[in-house]
Amino acid sequence: MSKKTANATTQQPPHVDELLNTGTTTLTAKTREEISTMLADITVPYSAGAIGKNPETGEFSLRIDKI
Repeated sequence: MSKKTANATTQQPPHVDELLNTGTTTLTAKTREEISTMLADITVPYSAGAIGKNPETGEFSLRIDKI
């Protein structure tokens, strides 16, 4: 039997990994609520602008920068 250790790494969403590694990421989703859910995953201080909407695809996007 294997035991789980306290050092087990937790998986972070890809947008959080990108923000932590590069300092910036762009969130894209079909609804504003999905963007809100993605923002809830971020635990570091960040700045953001306004949510944009692509009229051709209907997708929302938001650029996030780590402070």
